[in-house]
Amino acid sequence: MQLMRMLASILALLPLPALAVQAPPVVRCETAPVPPGSSLSLVASQIAINGLPMAIVAVHSKLSPPEFLKFYANAWTAADGHPVYIRYPLGPWQVIAHAEGGCFYTVQVQAAGSGSGALIGVSMPKRGSNNAMVPDVVAPSDARVLTHMVSEDGGKQGDTWLLYTATPTAVVMHFYARVLRQRGWAQIMQHQQSSNPVVAAAMYEKGTANIGVVVQPMRVGSAITITEVTH
Repeated sequence: MQLMRMLASILALLPLPALAVQAPPVVRCETAPVPPGSSLSLVASQIAINGLPMAIVAVHSKLSPPEFLKFYANAWTAADGHPVYIRYPLGPWQVIAHAEGGCFYTVQVQAAGSGSGALIGVSMPKRGSNNAMVPDVVAPSDARVLTHMVSEDGGKQGDTWLLYTATPTAVVMHFYARVLRQRGWAQIMQHQQSSNPVVAAAMYEKGTANIGVVVQPMRVGSAITITEVTH
């Protein structure tokens, strides 16, 4: 479930849709049950986080969080009354998780208005890639991979990396401006978000391809989100 929290952070920082070198494996799992009357919206139909194939759906329900969790506890209890799930807190969320037939289901829920908001993730742990954390992306020499997300949406395939570097944000932005220009990319946008700490973003273009870079200051160094997209 920490992967899903990291995914939410990445999606919030992305300056443009992600497109990748190769598509992730298809998640071949039964859909998770949802309480009757729930409204659903697709977050990601086919992604891979650190090599782990996953699909994520957002759910809103009129049920309270305890009632919402009770629905899944009932659904994931064996005929003999034995629970086939685990439950635990995660920040503001309550989580219930269940494994079945090579598929892993996680439901994280919290209060939303008069009901509940939830994220349901379906993944296939045994199909993860051992090479997912290899930093196959333009980055400062000391950068290390925190998360790698591969996506497919509407026939487009995406690659998004979250990196950490000890390099200050301004130096990182100069690094990308210099290195990408040397590789034939033209800068088409750069701005800073009015937040604290200040987040810097830039977009580069070469032919029909784009690269988006978002850099956020950390206590020491910077976090980098870099995404490639082609049309």
